[in-house]
Amino acid sequence: MVLLSRSNALEGVIQLLVVLIMFLFVLGMAYLAARLTGRFQSNIQSRSNVKIIETTRIGNNKYIQIVKIGSRYAAIGVGKDDITFLTELKEEELNLDALGNNAKGSFKDILSQLQKKKDENDTDET
Repeated sequence: MVLLSRSNALEGVIQLLVVLIMFLFVLGMAYLAARLTGRFQSNIQSRSNVKIIETTRIGNNKYIQIVKIGSRYAAIGVGKDDITFLTELKEEELNLDALGNNAKGSFKDILSQLQKKKDENDTDET
């Protein structure tokens, strides 16, 4: 009787390990699929003639976006069910340098920049 329960316990442990390995395999495959999809979509966006430069929320499900279409800029209003052309913009009217400062960086870099700004503000107040 004791021999039978040990074999059942061993089978249960083996089944648990197999399920765990299968889970890790599926999780790894999902990660790889997400990475490949992300790379594919980023390549398509970099070659696109339409780019969203900036988005500002002005209400519930309502946004103003500055988009670049080819070499021209336009301001559009985006609602839940509609898109409205607002005006065409000239490149000189836009502050594109400010947008360049929002470049993606590591969390550590962003945190250190915020810490420097906080330290500068604390020094200015005293």
